Amino acid sequence: MSSDPPNASPSRAAEPPAPDRGLAELVRLRGAPLLDAVEAHLPGSREHAEATGSYVCAAAVRLGLERAAAELCRETAKLHDAGMVYVPAAVATAPYESWDDEQRSAFDAHYEAGARLALGSGIPDDVSAWLLRIRERFDGAGPEGLSGDAIPVAARLTRAACALDTLLASPRGGQSPAARRADAIERLRSAAGRELDPAVVEALVAGLRANA
Repeated sequence: MSSDPPNASPSRAAEPPAPDRGLAELVRLRGAPLLDAVEAHLPGSREHAEATGSYVCAAAVRLGLERAAAELCRETAKLHDAGMVYVPAAVATAPYESWDDEQRSAFDAHYEAGARLALGSGIPDDVSAWLLRIRERFDGAGPEGLSGDAIPVAARLTRAACALDTLLASPRGGQSPAARRADAIERLRSAAGRELDPAVVEALVAGLRANA
């Protein structure tokens, strides 16, 4: 794979027309090589992608999305780290707190790179654009200034679900599973209304508690 991200970039934040299950399957099939590439670059990334997608789908259903829309959100969410193929492994595997400005910029650029890769793989423009909008904050303090419902629901779901899986996979020392879940819930809720959509956070929390 070239070290240079493809040039084409999705440009819209709109939701696509009411999806059918065929659209989710299209994203799954065309996104599979991207997941393979990220896994080869960062072993273990597929597990995170699958977990994030599962959290997204369950939360989407709890929020009232139709099954086809929830499945589309799931398949799109699995591609949220597609652009990490352009982030050096030494940066991607280092603690975020240790990064300098250049390393943070390299990480931040992966959202746009992932959206471009998805578009270049034949994933529709509307859907590819969701990957770019994951970086937007619910309070509007993100790079494009989108806020609240102006951020595509798939992007809002993915940002929160990615954070949840990262928190659960990186527990503080000596935590039991129950303490790990409680800590993750507390930290998600502390970001609700600022970084994260409060309704999405509560849907994820309800799912965690139901499966505890």
